[in-house]
Amino acid sequence: MSNETADKMVNVGVARADSYKIQTAEALEEAARKLRSTDVSAKGEDFRHILNDVESRVSQIKTEVSAGYDRIEADYHKKVEPVENIIIEHPIPAVLIAAGIGVLIGMLIFKSRD
Repeated sequence: MSNETADKMVNVGVARADSYKIQTAEALEEAARKLRSTDVSAKGEDFRHILNDVESRVSQIKTEVSAGYDRIEADYHKKVEPVENIIIEHPIPAVLIAAGIGVLIGMLIFKSRD
């Protein structure tokens, strides 16, 4: 999986999380508005109705968040598992490639200090 793909997945996840956060805040703000505008003489049934509405909306958002998380996790595993399988099937070349990359990075760091 490339860095661009990982960055894109993270950015999409963050955007969705922000969207869900906003939806949750809006649901709670709406409930607060309804409670403020409700007459003091309102019955407990009115308050229960408002709270049940908020609970329902928050539950729906929670379900959407869970589904989104499951999709992101499935996409991640779909992209990472092939790499894991390659490493498992060919451990020696994988270690040699990793060591080679480490040496190159070390050389670049050493040269940048000069």
